[in-house]
Amino acid sequence: MKRQKYKWKYRPLFLLLPSMAGFGVFYVIPFFRSIYYAFVNNAFRQEFAGLQNFREIFGSEYFRLALKNTLLFTVISVPCSLFLAILIAAGLMRIHPVAAAVIQSSLFLPVLLPSAAVALFWKTYLFFLPPFVSLLVFYFWKYIGLYVMLVLCGMVSVEREILEAASIDGADGWRRLWQIEVPCIRSAVFFVGVLCVVNAFKIYRESFLLYGTYPDESVYMLQNYLNNHFDKLNYQYISAASVCFTGILAGITIYAFTRERQADRR
Repeated sequence: MKRQKYKWKYRPLFLLLPSMAGFGVFYVIPFFRSIYYAFVNNAFRQEFAGLQNFREIFGSEYFRLALKNTLLFTVISVPCSLFLAILIAAGLMRIHPVAAAVIQSSLFLPVLLPSAAVALFWKTYLFFLPPFVSLLVFYFWKYIGLYVMLVLCGMVSVEREILEAASIDGADGWRRLWQIEVPCIRSAVFFVGVLCVVNAFKIYRESFLLYGTYPDESVYMLQNYLNNHFDKLNYQYISAASVCFTGILAGITIYAFTRERQADRR
């Protein structure tokens, strides 16, 4: 009996071992290795350089430009994505189920399409848009279907009796959406917000496909800076910039989780 209980208790851990081992070998160990490279003068002599690499990258106008563009893109894209996803999901909840399913499938289709094919279409027919605006619209078009689906899953779980009671009390559709539905699906909105931030920081793939290695200054992102130094084998600058990049993303995520917990307590 004890033997069967032991097997049942620890069997999930054994099943997770292959994926955990792969994650450790290909992600955790290289990450700590890159932290080491951030504090040496180069990858060949590996002499301790202290904070010299961080001073040099922050002294670089290209790194500051990349950091500014990345943060600006994130600040604009994340709130707009959340707002659009909530509005579209609310609209889909209020139309015929068949029409809603067709629209939802159409919105989700860009998520499944290869970015290279979409970028070719984008460069052919939407070349007249300014680079930053084009990349922003590309981001919305590519990911809004995923965000709508996640928000819609949360809205389905909201009890209809609450909304009907609010309607009886005189609340219009706009007030029911922002004062009842959105607070009820706060966890789903929070998850979508974190996903928006992560995808905004990963926009380099689309930027590279549209504008190449050295794009317009308005769409020169942190990943462009990293990729260009990788071609020059400047591993110490890549590592220092990656540490900063990870620190910014971790800080945003921790702040979001803290705010979420505070909201739950209230």
